[in-house]
Amino acid sequence: MPTLDEPARRRLADLFHAHYDVVYRILRRFGLDTVRAEDGAQQVFVIAARRLDQIIEDRARAFLTGTAVNVARRVRRERALQAIGSEPPANDPAVDELVDHKQRRELLDRILGEMEDDLRAVLVLAEIEGLAKREIADALDIPEGTVASRLRRAKEDLHARLRRHQARVAQRSVEAAGGQDEHP
Repeated sequence: MPTLDEPARRRLADLFHAHYDVVYRILRRFGLDTVRAEDGAQQVFVIAARRLDQIIEDRARAFLTGTAVNVARRVRRERALQAIGSEPPANDPAVDELVDHKQRRELLDRILGEMEDDLRAVLVLAEIEGLAKREIADALDIPEGTVASRLRRAKEDLHARLRRHQARVAQRSVEAAGGQDEHP
């Protein structure tokens, strides 16, 4: 990490205190476990320290969220390379467990993990982190119109994945209850 003078250290500390939670949540929503998300957040702020003189004050949030998205993508790529040959993911949770907040959150994380990175990034930043389209455009370095179209596609994708998940859960419930229709 670069050596920072006192005003730069204060500015970095202010950025950290103001934006750490958002950075951490983005990393978690991109599928990083708690340890990797904490490490990823540290990487985001190391990058911010190196580029502190380039961060425009009113665009700091956009810079940090964009950096968090990039760090999450890199960590996920590295993890995917390490996971080649590992076990397949576990089955979806049962219907009863879906009412539990933790299970719904895990379901959302799993569905987000299946989405294209470009769509997931816009969806997470807009709907979960509450960034405005302009902030998302700045964070991801894309036009605002692209943000709007990706957000629309991401919502459609999310709803389709939720419907498919619900259909699978309903089918399992029917099968578990032994209520399969018998045809003559």
